[in-house]
Amino acid sequence: MKTLLFLVFSIHDTVTAIFGRNIQLIKQIILVIAHLSLFGFFFPDLRKEFGELSGNLLIAILFLSPVSRIVRIRFLTLLMAIRRELGILMGYLAIVHGVGYMIDPLWFQGYILPNLSQWQNGFFFGMVAFFLTLPLLFTSNNLAQKFLGGKKWKWLHRTVYAMFFFAILHRFFIKVNTESQMIIALVQSGILIGSYAFLKLLAWKNFLAPLQWAIKYVESFHVQYKAEKSA
Repeated sequence: MKTLLFLVFSIHDTVTAIFGRNIQLIKQIILVIAHLSLFGFFFPDLRKEFGELSGNLLIAILFLSPVSRIVRIRFLTLLMAIRRELGILMGYLAIVHGVGYMIDPLWFQGYILPNLSQWQNGFFFGMVAFFLTLPLLFTSNNLAQKFLGGKKWKWLHRTVYAMFFFAILHRFFIKVNTESQMIIALVQSGILIGSYAFLKLLAWKNFLAPLQWAIKYVESFHVQYKAEKSA
């Protein structure tokens, strides 16, 4: 166990050092990728994949915060520093996904518009999540933060939780056609949303004794690792 943990610590330190030295470059690369993703409008077959990527990024960004508080390691702290750029990428992918379908006459008139009032179909949830994404995307910059003021900006960006809620419902309800599928979608949505709420609670106060023990156990080996490394 000691050998394995020491190897993990060594890999972590190496990756963290490289990541830390190049964090500004990484941010710029993410923003370049975000802008390039807008070319996805020219590739209609990728709309669905862009939506899935956007949803996965949203989940990763939101889950990162509580996990980084529970498991306090430097690499997660560095990942927290690029959340804004990841959020911009997520928003751009969502735009290509959402606007791409809405401006497509075949999809909008044939599928979206007729089913928009049927909440179980998932289109309604997707539309709400998309429109909640826009103000977050357009204010993800220092100028908007300065204009709004820190307090108003924070309150605005807390709507990400509502956006997350509707995005998850959209993801699991979009293909619901039967009552059994609806039950499955409800369970899937509940598990994901409940998992996030549980992690937020743990981040506020770690009340799980086994988790506390595991963290302290690993920390004890990390102290040994640092001592041997500096010797």
